[in-house]
Amino acid sequence: MATKRPVRKAAGKPGRLTKKQFGPSMPVTGPAVQAPPFWYRNMEMMFVTYRTDEAAAQRILPEGLELAGPATATCIIAHYHWSTFGPYHEAILGIACTWKGTPMTYLPYLFVNQEAPLIAGREIWGYAKKLATLNLVKEHELYMGTIERPTGNRLATAVMRTCDNLNADAFKMDPIISLKVIPNSSGGAPAIAELVACDFDVRPVVATDGVAELWTGPGNLTWNTPSACDPWCELAVKDTVSCVYGFFNGYLPYGRVLRTY
Repeated sequence: MATKRPVRKAAGKPGRLTKKQFGPSMPVTGPAVQAPPFWYRNMEMMFVTYRTDEAAAQRILPEGLELAGPATATCIIAHYHWSTFGPYHEAILGIACTWKGTPMTYLPYLFVNQEAPLIAGREIWGYAKKLATLNLVKEHELYMGTIERPTGNRLATAVMRTCDNLNADAFKMDPIISLKVIPNSSGGAPAIAELVACDFDVRPVVATDGVAELWTGPGNLTWNTPSACDPWCELAVKDTVSCVYGFFNGYLPYGRVLRTY
């Protein structure tokens, strides 16, 4: 009587992709973005700095940071005409604070209108970026920056007039801080929870005549529509401190971890 021979299963082929071969971002075999540093040229930026509600700022300031007094916030609306991400718009909300006595700016909220800087910002430094519709335009003697999310729902409007030139030395950008939180894929506490600082080197462009492309003048920031999903307006505008508009070049390197939660 014939007996059946056991069928041998073909041996599985082992994967060859090692950690040393991983690209700088996902997908690791076709990275969405390259590794830092990232370069910027011809950055058109509007800064509106204002006094805000102290209690509201403290509620969203991570443990370990101290709120600078009086409570001050800055809204930046920018059009980066050239960067190694490509051209894009960005809006940033920052809170003046200190880390062990060193002046810093904590960034609780950011918007961009392009995929690559969103991916890099969230994955590398933990910048809390979302996609939005952003504009920075000039009409008559006025500059206007707008934030919409979703398109048609105006969250913010910043308007200013450029009157007085500033010396390049008058501009100073403190190190920026983000709270990088990566959820745990198994549930429970975050896999990563870090306070990350970065020295974003942003400098005013100086024209061939020696005049900095840096201007100040009257202006204001208005929170148009309250949003439970994007609560920028919780940092209410009490008094406008300054409005600055200009063109800048920048260099964005890797950051450094200040604290692990």
